[in-house]
Amino acid sequence: MKALRKALFLFILLLLMGFPLKSLVISQSGHSQVFILGDKWLRIQYNHSVEHSEVIEIIEANRRGMFVREMLWGDFGAGLPEDIQGLKDGYYYKKIDQPLGDSLDYWFIPFNRPEIIVDNETVIVPRTPGLVHLKIKTCPVILVLIGRC
Repeated sequence: MKALRKALFLFILLLLMGFPLKSLVISQSGHSQVFILGDKWLRIQYNHSVEHSEVIEIIEANRRGMFVREMLWGDFGAGLPEDIQGLKDGYYYKKIDQPLGDSLDYWFIPFNRPEIIVDNETVIVPRTPGLVHLKIKTCPVILVLIGRC
């Protein structure tokens, strides 16, 4: 009887470890961080490569995908919005509700001082030029727990 309970426990544990979870995976240069999705708020901030002013993008990631919700910037110029909605803390801002899908890539160089913040915690500060990938994936619990989704 004890062996049967042990076997049943292991079976249930293995079954749970294979349970699929929607996750946000942020990766750069072979390193990745995995976040179980509910509603995750991302703050992507960097200095604009031409204007050298700070740009902040606020993105919501959830089980339905990624959505840009707000953009803040400090100056006008190449590629920056001209249709401001107001001023907030010294930045021009624009509220946006635009779906981005399940995958998003950024090309960063250290000169632009990029930083990716998830739920108020800095998770990536790229030290070398390259792509940072953000992707919503369905992964087994075990891979999420070991950060290998």
